[in-house]
Amino acid sequence: PPPRPNGVSRQAGLVEIRDCHPARFVFAFSADMTGATNYNQPAGRPRYATSDSLDTFMLASRSMTPLLISGSRVACSVILGLAVSGCGGSSEPVVPAGSESTVTAPADGASASSGTNANANTAAGSSTSEGTATASSRNTKHRRDEVWVDEKGQKWFGNVPMDAFFDNPYEVASNQTPIGGGTVQVASADDNAGEEKPVVAPAGKEPEMADGTPPAEPASSETPAGAAAGSDSWAGLISMATIDEEVKSIRNFMTENVQSVGTFNSSMLMIPPKAAALGALSEVVKEHSETVSWKDDAKYIRDLSKKINSAPLQRGAKDQKRVQELFEAISDTLNRSRPAGLEEPPETDSFAEVSEMRLLMMRMEDAEKKMKTEAGTESAMGSKKELILHEASMMAVMAKIVSTPGYGYGDDAKFTGYAGDVVNASLAIKAAAEANDFAAYESALTKIATTCSNCHSDYKND
Repeated sequence: PPPRPNGVSRQAGLVEIRDCHPARFVFAFSADMTGATNYNQPAGRPRYATSDSLDTFMLASRSMTPLLISGSRVACSVILGLAVSGCGGSSEPVVPAGSESTVTAPADGASASSGTNANANTAAGSSTSEGTATASSRNTKHRRDEVWVDEKGQKWFGNVPMDAFFDNPYEVASNQTPIGGGTVQVASADDNAGEEKPVVAPAGKEPEMADGTPPAEPASSETPAGAAAGSDSWAGLISMATIDEEVKSIRNFMTENVQSVGTFNSSMLMIPPKAAALGALSEVVKEHSETVSWKDDAKYIRDLSKKINSAPLQRGAKDQKRVQELFEAISDTLNRSRPAGLEEPPETDSFAEVSEMRLLMMRMEDAEKKMKTEAGTESAMGSKKELILHEASMMAVMAKIVSTPGYGYGDDAKFTGYAGDVVNASLAIKAAAEANDFAAYESALTKIATTCSNCHSDYKND
């Protein structure tokens, strides 16, 4: 038998194969497939072959090893040839100017005709050193990283003209100074691509529009506390349709609760805030830019509502009858059937003379509670949109009313600041409801609660 190779030992009639040559291991595996060896040992244990199969294994491995080595060299030569010549086998590689490309012939007499030439042709044109422009024609094929000059003197980098690049790109990229003109076209990934964005002028210089005129002042995101003053400002806080809805709600409540002594007694504490809100809204209607069917008689409704709260209500038939008569006159006036003999009220009356601040703030508290309890979740906000818009409008207009001078806080910057914050937060609630933005709605509602709490804390002794 032939001598044992490295890594093969005899042990009790068995052969342990440890570090055999790969080719020998292949044939050992082949022998195993025919049943001559046993490789069904658990993982991590040495594998054995019977000593009777050792001779066959060794002879086969010695005879086949040269053939495998020779075949491997031929395969490597073919692969190297394809890598140099390309997949087609007929194209010539382009090499940098001034350099040569050679292919080493396969070892051990393998065929040298592997699909490539020994020396590759150089690219058209030449450059003496890296980075030096090469005089050439545009019809000549150039490398992507080659710097060359065409027949017109144009300098190129591959297929890109050099004038497309900045001489000092890093300095240009870091320069944030805007170029003249008031707007720039900014491309974005969304549908707003091409939208005009304002350019921020350098410090100490006002920006200008393209025609040289200064841009208009941007609208403030916050409304000052006194911005709602004036005859036309109420429309920005509450629509006439919302006022009419609130008046109808008050009218329905009074109809149900002042017709008998029993219902009057049970709802007596809720009547004053309703009457105060009705009187204040009647004065707003007089100054509102929009119209409603009873606008011409708004001063009568205001005066009748004022008389309901002219004295604290008492349980019993006396006050029930007095309130019932006043309310029936209000109802008739709203129906455009104003009773004859009504006292002529003054054309103008201050909110403070018509409605007590405490009662108006009770209406504000009611509005906040409704929005929190009936529309306090994202799903509820979607289904209660009309309620939110109505209550936020009432919150805004009541906050504006209590900041008017007649209540004694018109010159108190802190108080009017609180009132202005409530107005702004109420408008933000309306905007959030329209946009179905629950996060903004919740944030504005929290702002109202915080502002009211701070205001009550600061003015609790007033």
